[in-house]
Amino acid sequence: MKMTARVVTLVVLACGLAALSVRAQQSSDAARVRAQLIGSYKLISYVSYDANGAPTTLPYSVGQISYDAAGRMSAHLMRSGRPRLTTPGAPEAERAAAFGTYIAYFGAYTIDADKHTVTHHVEGAMNPNMVGSNLVRHYEFSPDGKSLFLSVKDGERLTGKLQWDRNEPGLHP
Repeated sequence: MKMTARVVTLVVLACGLAALSVRAQQSSDAARVRAQLIGSYKLISYVSYDANGAPTTLPYSVGQISYDAAGRMSAHLMRSGRPRLTTPGAPEAERAAAFGTYIAYFGAYTIDADKHTVTHHVEGAMNPNMVGSNLVRHYEFSPDGKSLFLSVKDGERLTGKLQWDRNEPGLHP
């Protein structure tokens, strides 16, 4: 009887150590990805995919996304060719058009290295309907580490892909 209890205890301890080892590895992987992710990137392209997988390049041509070491992020995307407002107190239609051509949000982010995802936990946004949402993005880096690709999926179906290139120190667009 005592031998069985010892064996059970050893098995439980071994399972617990294995679980701790897996958690430590996951934490290490997330820390490695975070170190690679930290920085500021400029938008290169934003492609949307329809239900048949056909790509369409979206008209967002200017943008920036940033990730910091404290686990905070912000994203801004702007369509090209946005008209300037006619006056400081521009008519509502002009302001609505400006609102519809700009995406901006910020918040915390978390990394799931096993799933290759970064989740943006939206705390504030230009569009109030985004506040409180969790935007899951599948990430990959170019081999040289200069480009970050964030993909949006609906289940397994790719619905969008953004290419962001790392802003080099001292360079301005």
